[in-house]
Amino acid sequence: MKGVNALMLRAALDACKEVKAAGVLLFLDAAEDWGFFKAVPDKKSIIIVTRRTEADAEIGRYAKDAMAVVRLPEVRLTRLGQVKLSIIIGLAEGALRNEDRVVCLTGVSGRGIIDTMLVLDLARETEVFAARGISKGLLKRIKPHVLESVLTLAIELAGEGREGKAIGTTFVIGDHERVSKLSKPLIMNPFKGYPEESRNILDASVHETIKEFSLLDGAFIIRDDGCVMAAGVHLDAALEDEGLTPGLGCRHMAAAGITDVTDAAAITISGSTGIVRIFRKGKTVLELERPGG
Repeated sequence: MKGVNALMLRAALDACKEVKAAGVLLFLDAAEDWGFFKAVPDKKSIIIVTRRTEADAEIGRYAKDAMAVVRLPEVRLTRLGQVKLSIIIGLAEGALRNEDRVVCLTGVSGRGIIDTMLVLDLARETEVFAARGISKGLLKRIKPHVLESVLTLAIELAGEGREGKAIGTTFVIGDHERVSKLSKPLIMNPFKGYPEESRNILDASVHETIKEFSLLDGAFIIRDDGCVMAAGVHLDAALEDEGLTPGLGCRHMAAAGITDVTDAAAITISGSTGIVRIFRKGKTVLELERPGG
């Protein structure tokens, strides 16, 4: 397997030069032995991607030599999901730009082999995701860690459900004052009256509470710094289904609508399929499929 991984990385680095890509996204968790990566003399065009927190010390020794390090949430993702989320986080953190080309190397964690290479032109890519809605510009209002924390929570809920039930819900992040004016409560706000530090989504201990409230109808409104402002909210700014992916329901039209008329982003979980979507400027910019098995 070591030989295959080294071969794939050499091919990716060659492709990076040939197509003038910004860098190589390397999902290191797919490989058990990192010797093939350590042996590369020039790592400045490699973006290290990992979700293994136990590898922090080892990654730290090479981070300064690499182009960047992207950390994924510790949740199961398909190969394509790894690529999509790595690029979204890379864009959000400024490691990548919307006009970049990127070579992506990935595989399934635990199998020890990197078996997939993709060359993506982010400016033209529409099949994998639309990059135009996610950029550093979004983060003038939303902190990268807030976006990543909500995404992590959404992916966990999509995979686990709650109390044996599939979960469908919406998180609206940023521009909370305008979002609140275009919304109405379906229930008494369960977060009202609590100190802000005890209802911030950046605090992992708050996630369990949010998972409980995800069983309620309605959306969550989250301030740009991660403070949860409300739950059980009806969004009044739904778009018509024209221009949306066929088959998407009211939840997704509402998410598209609220991001069309505000500067917020929205993350939805489909209760029927478990697909996690990011909406920005009235459009779907990312879909993450629930892994099988």
